[in-house]
Formats: sequence, C-alpha cells, structure tokens
Amino acid sequence: MNDIVIKDHQVKSELPQGFKYEDQSLIISRNQVFQDPIKITLEDDNNETLNIIVEESSSVKIILEIASNDVEQNNYKLNLTAKPNAQVKYLLVSELKSKNALLEHYFTAERDAKLDLVGGFLSDVLNAKMHVDLVGPGAVVKMRAVAVSSDDNEQNIDVLIVHKAPDTFGDMTNIGIANKRGKILLNGVEKIEKGMKRANAFQTLKGIITSDSAKVEVNPILLIDEFDVQAGHGATIGKIEADQLYYLQSRGLTKAEAEKLIVNGFLKPIIDEIDDEPLRERFVNLVNSRI
Repeated sequence: MNDIVIKDHQVKSELPQGFKYEDQSLIISRNQVFQDPIKITLEDDNNETLNIIVEESSSVKIILEIASNDVEQNNYKLNLTAKPNAQVKYLLVSELKSKNALLEHYFTAERDAKLDLVGGFLSDVLNAKMHVDLVGPGAVVKMRAVAVSSDDNEQNIDVLIVHKAPDTFGDMTNIGIANKRGKILLNGVEKIEKGMKRANAFQTLKGIITSDSAKVEVNPILLIDEFDVQAGHGATIGKIEADQLYYLQSRGLTKAEAEKLIVNGFLKPIIDEIDDEPLRERFVNLVNSRI
C-alpha cells in the first residue's frame, strides 16, 4: 500500500508514480491503473481543504483517514472529481474528538465514471455532508455510510445524490447505530432533475438502537422532476431483533457479545474495505467500545 501524508497543506511523503500535488489538489494522471490501495492521511490539521482529481480512464482505490485529537472546532472541505471513464473506490474514515466538527465532502462523476463510496463516521460531535453530482451520461455511484455513536456523541449525516445527466445510476445505503445516550440523524436525499431520463435512484436507511436512551432519526427523501425514471426508497428504525439475540445467546454468547456480533455484521462491508491493518484494528476496537 502507498501512503500519502498531508499536513499544513503540504505533502510530507513521497508521491506514488502517476500522482502530483499542487495548489491543495492531488491529481492522478489519466490511464493509470493502481492495483494496491492508496492511503491518504490528513494529519492533525483541523482546517483542511483538499481536492482529489482522478483523470480520464484511471482506476484507483483511495483510503482517506481524517483523525484529530483537537477538541476545538474542526472544519474540513474535501472534493473528489472522477473524470470520464474513471473508476474510483473510496473509503472515508472519520475519527474526530472535536466537540464541533464540520466535514463537507463533494463528489463529481463525469461521463461513464463509476464511484464506489464508503463513509465510516466515528467522531464525537459531527456535522457531515456527502454530496454527489452525477454530471455525465452513464455515471454511476454506490454510496454506503455508517455512523456509530455512544455516550454523548452526536452525529448528523447528510447524504445527497443529484442526477444532472440522463442514464445515471445512484444507490445509497445509510446505517446509524446508537448506544447509551448517542444521537444520530441520517438524511438520505436523491434528486433527479428535469429532463434526466432513464435515471435510477434507490436508497435504504436503517437505524439500530441498543439503548433506551439512544436516538436515531432517518429521513429518506426522493425529489423527482422527470417521469422516465426508476426510483425507490425505504427506512427502518428499531432495536436488534429479539429472536436474533435469543439464537446467539442459546449458543453460549452473552447479550452484549451477541449485540456486538450483529452490529459488526452490519459494519462488515466497511471493515472489509480497510486494507490498512492498524486502521482496521483501531476502527473495529472503537466501534466495539461504543456498543
């Protein structure tokens, strides 16, 4: 795995071949295929702007880690553009100790570009936006976002996909898991603009509560201004099903162990994408400490 460390708007490590960095923009040259993931770490910079541009017909998997122990206000504004026919797998892991963090993330998919986006949110108090614009015909995005809150954590996550071209496809799955006094608000919005024929928009939102004091709110919203489309959405909120817990407890697990096993099953699609072993271990340990 190649590691890129950025601090104070400067690259502190050697860039892989095919990358360049200028004016707070990380650019991946066209026609590049990276077999190994690229890990980008923003080091304790709580007011960061970063643009990532994946040029035409390149293929890459990016793991972006944002972590800071600063409890003051944190602000991040991140942009990723996938040029025509680019293919990007993208994992965002957010672990901020701030009591007032703002994370804005904007994605743009041009003609025939494909985005596979995963967001894992483990911050203390966070307002996050994941905004995707499908601006070219044939653009595709698959979005998965998971927020885990406990104690007095409060996370508000807005996921928005906008179809600005015909023949586009968007699918989002957002999950909020809250324990103790944790609070999560998940908004999933998908918009098809007028004239964007044959667009496909689907969304699933799920809230899981493991404590009587926890709160999860999910809001699936479809905004459609065109007839020739396919769209659907659904949302559920509730505790872990009693029969699932009963089955696992009948096999010798305690209730707490059974809950952790089930929750980790929901998180497996994210955990499996973390190729960096220390980051994966820290992510899993932090999740399990919250449930």
